[in-house]
Amino acid sequence: MATFLVDLTSLDENKRDEAFQLMNDYSEMAFRVINKGKTEAAQIVWTSPEDFESSPVFPKGCQCTRISD
Repeated sequence: MATFLVDLTSLDENKRDEAFQLMNDYSEMAFRVINKGKTEAAQIVWTSPEDFESSPVFPKGCQCTRISD
């Protein structure tokens, strides 16, 4: 199972929660990274055989780093 860190700061603040919720709904597990009360990133545990970054749940325009396999 792969883990990704998705930087959500390129999204409007009101869209970050929507993006997090969508990834949370389709991932094995998701953790919100909050700074000063605002969602800044998401750590996603992805178990689907589908590629995470090309999946429909990945927020377009966001940076993503694979942090574990």
